[in-house]
Amino acid sequence: MVATHRRQIATILAGIGFSLLIVGSSWAQVPPQNHNKKILAAIEPFERIAETARGGDANAAAKAFKIAKAQRATTRALVPKANAARFDKLFGNLESAVAKGDLLSQSLHALELYKLLVSALDPAALRGPVQQVHLLDYIGFRISTLLRFPTPDWEAIAATAKEASGYWATIREQVTDSKLRAKMDKVQQDLALGAERHDAALTRASAEQDLDLVDELEHYFSRKK
Repeated sequence: MVATHRRQIATILAGIGFSLLIVGSSWAQVPPQNHNKKILAAIEPFERIAETARGGDANAAAKAFKIAKAQRATTRALVPKANAARFDKLFGNLESAVAKGDLLSQSLHALELYKLLVSALDPAALRGPVQQVHLLDYIGFRISTLLRFPTPDWEAIAATAKEASGYWATIREQVTDSKLRAKMDKVQQDLALGAERHDAALTRASAEQDLDLVDELEHYFSRKK
């Protein structure tokens, strides 16, 4: 996954979606679009931490955390007030994992912050299911990271696979490309089956395919007019 490229596509989608909203209306709708752009920028260091820490690159993860920490206050302001305490807790967990040098835990905590921020996107100011596609990205990284622990938490993996199925169900009918839809259907089935059987190989392969298909989904929705 190329995080910068993804952010560019998502920003384009956000901008196009907003342009449709403002036709015949006032500039009072500008804030949601700006809010979404800020969130899409704010998730970058957390995505970078998740990706590099999962892969064992401590230096890259540390650099990304330094950026996230510098932006902590402004990023916190992007989430609803009701979720501010959760943001603080998750960031504290990430900070503790960094202090301990626990890369896999860094990845997991960064992913939860990524999810919290993505959930704060305003869907009404987006064109296409940007939010759900990002959450499917979260799913692939989370399951892949959970499988890297010496003893995988299969209960957590099963719950995450179930969560993935829900995200996919909300956007499935928007995907008219039958091949792409069939591939994602298969991934959902295999994630659930792998978790049920505690089949690490099947689950790992399915999680990686999920990440690949997220790229395809982003390109697919960026082309839709």
